[in-house]
Amino acid sequence: MATPPQLPWWRDGVVYQIYPASYKDSNGDDIPGINSKLEYIKDLGIDIIWICLMNDSPQHDMGYDISNYEVVYPPYGTVEDMQTLIEASHSRGLQVILDLVINHTSDEHQWFKGSRSSKDNPNRNWYMWRPADYAKDGTRMPSNNDDHTSAGVLGNGINTHKNITFISFQYNSLI
Repeated sequence: MATPPQLPWWRDGVVYQIYPASYKDSNGDDIPGINSKLEYIKDLGIDIIWICLMNDSPQHDMGYDISNYEVVYPPYGTVEDMQTLIEASHSRGLQVILDLVINHTSDEHQWFKGSRSSKDNPNRNWYMWRPADYAKDGTRMPSNNDDHTSAGVLGNGINTHKNITFISFQYNSLI
């Protein structure tokens, strides 16, 4: 009888999702706290740990408003802490998946600041800009007929160069 082919680790692995802000705090930094629980996680029969957003963020939208993809949110730890966590996980046979939401940034991210700064900026088309609508008296009109979402900001947009951009979550979290 032939041995069935081994599936890739991500096909049938048991995943354990971790939100760094509330999992295990260790001296005010959460990534070392996660690292301290790897043996426990492994003993549960977990194959893959999934770390929710841990990038630098002003935290207006639970970390989805990323201001720098290359830096860890300082209260969670450092890039070196993440590297240690990844190496320690791999040494135990655990795979690590990190959330990556490139379709959201903070209004504090350099990409958005560039996009907003000039119609000629190379990042301008990284965000959806369109001319704002104005009433005859010069009052800016909402960007669409729907003036609410769960965050209450759809239709407000950010006005620059008489253009607006779409916001579907918190005001500071842009798509």
